[in-house]
Amino acid sequence: MRALVVTPGVKDSIRLEDLERPTPASSQALLRVREIGICGTDLDINQGFYGQAPPGSNYLVTGHESLATVESIQGSSRGVSKGDLVVPTVRRPDTCINCLSGESDMCLTGNYREHGIKGLHGFGSDYAVSDVDFLVKVPSELADVAVLLEPMSVAEKGVFQAFKIQERMIWKPKRALILGAGPVGLLTTYLLRLKGLEVVVTATRAKDSAKAQLAQRAGAAYVNTSEQPLQSLGKFDLVMEETGVAEVAMQATRMLNTNGIMCFLGIYSSTEAPENIGDFYKDVVLGNKTFFGSVNANIRYFRIGLKDFTEIENRFEGVLCDTISARISPEEFRKAYTPTKDNIKTVIRFGN
Repeated sequence: MRALVVTPGVKDSIRLEDLERPTPASSQALLRVREIGICGTDLDINQGFYGQAPPGSNYLVTGHESLATVESIQGSSRGVSKGDLVVPTVRRPDTCINCLSGESDMCLTGNYREHGIKGLHGFGSDYAVSDVDFLVKVPSELADVAVLLEPMSVAEKGVFQAFKIQERMIWKPKRALILGAGPVGLLTTYLLRLKGLEVVVTATRAKDSAKAQLAQRAGAAYVNTSEQPLQSLGKFDLVMEETGVAEVAMQATRMLNTNGIMCFLGIYSSTEAPENIGDFYKDVVLGNKTFFGSVNANIRYFRIGLKDFTEIENRFEGVLCDTISARISPEEFRKAYTPTKDNIKTVIRFGN
């Protein structure tokens, strides 16, 4: 079978190889992969920044965003049967108290495994395996967009946690700022627009770019920060930082209203910044402000995302489909790993 593999730690090692079809264990399903989505994590793994092969392997099959068909399964689990369309979740738990409680995204030890990232082969192949308890069944009417469910789960978790934290008081947010118009940023935009918030999306693309148009189709305002300074946008009740750029994140910490909350979803490189940290802390205390980070998402956020996909399709027709920039064959994988500035999400299609 065809498989996209990397040698972890080796820059630009992505390649298409012929591997044997995997054999599922008794607790697993064999999946016939339809599509995988390529994201920044995949690009970083190919740059050698991180990534860990399974024990006994010198390569890692990539791909953690996936849509597949169940090829074979022993019996039925959680209503999933042979022939069903499914999205497998990414992370597999260890034995910490949070993992045992179904919240592997809150793992205490870091000894979890992640398909296509850490210790488990991914889904970037004609066939793959996944534990049956981590499969999310997808209705056929969402087949064209379900490959976006993994990044949607990240958006869902960040927004859910923000609202959950704010249950500490009466909080009626009106205005939200989303920093970054990549796939997660756009999916967060659609989600917050469903909640009725006034949303401002910022990026460095032109106002007539595909990203800007998608944000606007969902009723959000788009700002090109190359033309308009971030600080000119005023104050917000909720800020979702999704650029992974430390300087942008630091600027935005000053843009919260009293009782506001800011969620960090980016992965930041080491950056030194001359800041008056005393004034910042004083503002946090006197403004009763909250800052938190969010990573990965457990299966419940996938299920919530699937429900919201239906509402997004009804409210903002076509935005999910148009968030996918291109669908290409595995043989064209280089296009996905050398994205252009107008690219939003490239999907590699293994099956019809």
